[in-house]
Amino acid sequence: MPDKKSITIKIRVDSQTHAEMQSRADRYTDGNLSAFVRCATLKYEEQPMADRDNPRMIALIKSAIKLIERTGTNTNQVAKHINEQQKMNPYSLRAADLLPFGLFCEGTDKIQQMLTYLYNMIISGK
Repeated sequence: MPDKKSITIKIRVDSQTHAEMQSRADRYTDGNLSAFVRCATLKYEEQPMADRDNPRMIALIKSAIKLIERTGTNTNQVAKHINEQQKMNPYSLRAADLLPFGLFCEGTDKIQQMLTYLYNMIISGK
């Protein structure tokens, strides 16, 4: 004897989400929204998302963002200075004017290492 479906699950969605769900139910389950939701949830086999409560990962992301912001601000300041100088004398650009950009290489290397570490942490699921 088959198990009688006696439990009702209620979910709240906006009209756009409901229309999209109903459209997919029409396409895949002859308009039966309940069958579509059952199928979508019971046959879902994707890997679980990385744990969002990983404090080490969150701290590393925040540090990377701060370093990226600082490097971007410094780069903009140097570019602004060079642009202002070029307005006064268009042919006055010297190699020494580009020297500050070399100082940012260490920062960009750190950023690259941090993002690589984050990528590997996310891929490994730790």
